[in-house]
Amino acid sequence: MFILNHVKPEEATGKVAEAYGVIPPEIPVPEPLQMMSASPDLAFLQSNIIRYFRSQEKLDLGLLATIRYLVASEFDYPYCRNFNAGLLQQAGGMSPADLESMTAHPEKAPLEEYQKELVLFVLKAVKTPEKVTKEDVEKLRQLGWSDQNIFDATYHGAFMRTISIVHKAFVK
Repeated sequence: MFILNHVKPEEATGKVAEAYGVIPPEIPVPEPLQMMSASPDLAFLQSNIIRYFRSQEKLDLGLLATIRYLVASEFDYPYCRNFNAGLLQQAGGMSPADLESMTAHPEKAPLEEYQKELVLFVLKAVKTPEKVTKEDVEKLRQLGWSDQNIFDATYHGAFMRTISIVHKAFVK
């Protein structure tokens, strides 16, 4: 599994147990969070970030899972692509065909138009950050997204890219 020492969920104590506790019991603790237990303080910080995103209303869990799924697909990160595909199928009612279609054509994602525009923006920002313009941000504002929403969604997508790099480095 990991080439770094880590804590399995059934052996977790202290900050690591608190970090794992943010995951609902019906969902296995995701591998990337288990890997982060190599650094208990970072695992704990990540659990607070998870709590933060779970408390958001406008950036709902389905929208965030869509962002993670598409970023993981774009950057060939099978673990999180599959994990988030499962969430989208289970909670969002998407079929494997829906997911494949969304991967090939994110602009046709089964989302409200304002949500779709945010997802497309995040994909642009993660793939080609130098191409993000003031006009892109203004368009999102006109659709009702606050600067905090835009930043948070982009951070969420960029973190998926970051964790994919770290996960790939330490899973063997």
